[in-house]
Amino acid sequence: MSTSNNTTTGPATHRHAVTPLDKQRSQLERLLKDPSKPAFIPPPPKEKTVRAAREMMKNVQGSSAGAGSGEFHVYKASRRREYERIKLMEEESQKEATTAEFEKKRKDAEDQADAKTAKNRARRQKKKERAKAKGNNEEGSAVKSSEADDKNESNVPIKKRRLVSGRELVFRKPGEESDGSEGEEEDKIVGPEPPTPVEEIPQHVEAARLTIHEDD
Repeated sequence: MSTSNNTTTGPATHRHAVTPLDKQRSQLERLLKDPSKPAFIPPPPKEKTVRAAREMMKNVQGSSAGAGSGEFHVYKASRRREYERIKLMEEESQKEATTAEFEKKRKDAEDQADAKTAKNRARRQKKKERAKAKGNNEEGSAVKSSEADDKNESNVPIKKRRLVSGRELVFRKPGEESDGSEGEEEDKIVGPEPPTPVEEIPQHVEAARLTIHEDD
């Protein structure tokens, strides 16, 4: 009696249901297994298009044809294509209307922002011009006042003054008269008063007396 072990190796079965997380993990592991291998990036979906309608259709049966006629399927196919073409045209027109509305709103928002920016810019420019004009006026008044001071100083006669012992001496040209105010100014002490000398008390020193006796 011969015994045969019938062992069949079937596909590996998962003990638990595969979750989307497990599926994504396996895909990442397979992708990172060979980093040098370029990854497959699917192309973007193409826009749905329909074959353009023919200018002239020959031998097209109407919908009144019988169910068993051989031309009825041709009518159904042409009608389906026409419906799809009309649907695509409606979708394109709706898309264009949505895009136009969006562009209009965006343009209105940009115009409002530009108008607000221009208004603020004009306000800042006006403020700068006002500050500049004010600064120019202040500079002009300062220049005028300095010129007037210089003119007044130029009208005052030049006098030579000198300080001697803390007092002010004025040298005048011959022929100039002295005013009372100038005399008073001369008496004023400009510099610090000189210190008063301390009188030294003389000390009386008795000199030694020498007596000389002469012999007769």
